[in-house]
Order: sequence, then structure tokens, then C-alpha cells
Amino acid sequence: MESANDFDIVASCRNILASNPSLTKPVAAIESLIALLNTVSSATAHETLEIVKHHSDLLKDSAFNPVPFTTGTDLFIQYIIFSLRELEGDFATIRQHLLTNGRTFIQNAIDARKGVANIGWEYIEEGSRVLTFGASRCVTALLARAAETMRGKFKVYYVRDPARVQEDDRVVEEMRHLGIPVAELQQGVVSHIMGLLTAPTLAIVGAEAITADGGIIARIGTRQIAQLVSDKPKIPFYVAAETHKFTRKLCMDQRDLGFKQDIWNFSTEPTKRELFDEAVDHTHPSLITGLITETGEHLPSYVYGQMYEMFGIVEYQVAAKHIDRVSMRQVAQADEERHDDRIPDLENALKELKAE
Repeated sequence: MESANDFDIVASCRNILASNPSLTKPVAAIESLIALLNTVSSATAHETLEIVKHHSDLLKDSAFNPVPFTTGTDLFIQYIIFSLRELEGDFATIRQHLLTNGRTFIQNAIDARKGVANIGWEYIEEGSRVLTFGASRCVTALLARAAETMRGKFKVYYVRDPARVQEDDRVVEEMRHLGIPVAELQQGVVSHIMGLLTAPTLAIVGAEAITADGGIIARIGTRQIAQLVSDKPKIPFYVAAETHKFTRKLCMDQRDLGFKQDIWNFSTEPTKRELFDEAVDHTHPSLITGLITETGEHLPSYVYGQMYEMFGIVEYQVAAKHIDRVSMRQVAQADEERHDDRIPDLENALKELKAE
């Protein structure tokens, strides 16, 4: 076996994405970590975790936008910790179990997109006009599933991104091949169509990550579209995404993305117009009607409970410290629906944390 220093986690992840472009970045990150454990030897649980954490950091540091890789690596590290706590026997047996079940873990994550489509297509009715943006593979799968039953009976407004011309061309061609009538829009046209009789009846977008407060980090321009849709209360704004994109990261506004985006430049001289194809923005949960996942539709506040179950009370209360009043009301409502007394009263937790 190779030593940990000889394994190139960045090259491994890039090769995985190149060989299977349909994979999400979180899943590709997990596949790379499993390849790491298959290649590098480790004698103890502590050593295994240190190797995985070190290479996770290398992978995140290599990316312009590290959030999707962070989501995948955090999830896999938590899976390892949980497995080490639950399994019995010598470490060699436990390590083999991790690798074997890791493949199942990945397959479930890959199958999740189909699960989202099977649930989400029912939100589209005959005569629906769906507004979408961002070339989300989850949304495309959802629309394809709807077309199986209602071919030609609903329409799509597709908002183009000038930084991703070829990708948008591919998605539009794919939808039209499925018999879905598509109208292509420039971003500046969205506000105009919202005031017409033929305005969208619903909006569905994807996400690179769903933050702990139920907001999303997605292709830049998503927040703008969500804001325009929110001005029309009768038009729901849904996010279609797999649960492996849930992250414990808190993001209150555009300054909390966790990495720097130099996407503008003030100058008194003529400058070359640059297009930023990896830029993202944050959409607040108050602008989101619901999350469509492979486990069903959920309020944005649902993510809090999942983060609590995965990362525990300490992480959960630290997150609560940053929650604004709108999100706190959503959490309180979700807690009542769950009837789960393992989840603390977050209003009281927030008061206690503020008092510290």
C-alpha cells in the first residue's frame, strides 16, 4: 500500500468527476476518500481519522468554491466516527466494514437523485409553467420524470447564465428532446415575465449545498430569482436537492460563504469583461417554500433537526446562536411537528447563549 503522502486526493477527485460528470461534488469527494482508505494503510482508528481529515483539507483547499467538498468530507468523517462507535471487533475488521459499507453509502447517495425526481415531479401539474435556473441535474431529472407522464402538458422557463453557455445549451436540448416546451430567458427578463398572465406557476432550482439554517448555496443569480419570486406570494419557490448536500455550515448573508469571490473590479480604464462560471450566492430560507429531497418535501427548518441528529447538541446550539428571528419561528414550528423531545427548545437555548 502507498503512504498517505503519496496519494493525490485532488487528482483522484478530478478523475472521478471527469469519468462520471453526473456525480455531485460531495459524492465525488466521498469516493476519493474511500479510494484513499483502499490505497493507504492505517493501524488505528485515530490514524485513520487523521489521514481522512488531512486529505479532506487538501481537497477543500484546492477548490475555488470548497463548500460542496466540505459537505461531502464532513458527512464521510461523521460516518466513520459513527461506525467506529457502533462496531465491535479488531480494527482490521472494522476498517474492512467501513470500506464495504462505504460503497453502499455512495450508491445510496447516487440513487438519491432518482428519489428526488420520483417525489418532486408530482408538484408539476398539467398547464404548469416552471421557472428554473442553474442547470441542476436534480431539477432536470425531476422534469424528465414529469415528462414521462405529462409529455408536452407543461412548459419550462429556463433562465440562461452567460458564463455557462454550453451547459445551458445541453440542458435546454435535453428538455426539448423529452418533449418539454422551453422558453429561454435572459436573467434581466425574469422580473418582466413575473407580471404577465403567462407568469411561472412555480419555480424549482437546485443547490450546491443546503446550509444548517435551511438556506442554499447555489449558482450566482439564484438569490436574485428567489427574491423576484417572493414578490409573488402565490408562486412557490422550491429547491430540489439530495440530502447528502445538507451541511452544518451557517450562512446568514453573502459575506458568510466561507471563501472569497473576486467577481468585480472598479476601474477608470477599459477592462476585459470576465465571466465567473464557479461563482455562487446564498439564498435565505425565508425565500424558500420547501426542500424537495429523496425523503420528501420539508420546510427549510427541517435541516436543523438533521444536523442535530448527525452532529449532536453542541453543534446544534452553536448554530442556534446565529439564527435570526424568522428562522427561529420556523424551527419552533418544525419542533412541534416532529414531537421529538431530543431536540432542545431552541428559543430558550438562544436566550441562554446570548446571556453567556
